[in-house]
Amino acid sequence: MKVFGTDYDGVIINIEPQKSKAFGELLNKEWGIDKETAEKFWIKTGGFSRRYKFDYFYNKQFGEKLSDDAYSKIEYEFSNLLRKELYPNIKILPYALDLLKFARSHFDYLFISSGIPMEELKYLVELNGLSKYFDLILGTNKKYLSKNDHFNQIIRSQKPDLLIFVADSPEDMKIARQANAIPIGIPTNHTAAELLTAGAKYV
Repeated sequence: MKVFGTDYDGVIINIEPQKSKAFGELLNKEWGIDKETAEKFWIKTGGFSRRYKFDYFYNKQFGEKLSDDAYSKIEYEFSNLLRKELYPNIKILPYALDLLKFARSHFDYLFISSGIPMEELKYLVELNGLSKYFDLILGTNKKYLSKNDHFNQIIRSQKPDLLIFVADSPEDMKIARQANAIPIGIPTNHTAAELLTAGAKYV
């Protein structure tokens, strides 16, 4: 079984810079966080779940854990902002369709592993007209808290002989290596050197 996985934002599309700005503006408005600090943190923590990013700043600002209800409220606001202002104008990256066509014709199973909340990710993939290329779309929710959970699911269900994962963040390279996948880095938002240092087999 040959399995091909990919991150979404940073590989198929790239709105990480815009999302980081929206994140900074929202946290500044709601929690008084410095915009630039939040923006830089968003990019730096590519590969981590959205929940992780909100948790970090809430704990840093208020010294306590972000409740599920409070997270749902602010995440809903953030998600709505993205759907209204960013997602309608998204275009897939120039090489992305070629990559997916190649993977579809050379691999037995294709999946997405993203830190974007599950329902929002499925909406986004459908909006981009790419659902037909994937056998499984994995974002985050209460069952899948992180990409480690995604890889555990893939390994358990597909038992791959070959597992390749393409992504754009150092954290993704580390997670893929831990899952005995071959990590391929795309230097969209991080340098080739950063990806290689984190464990990318190829960039």
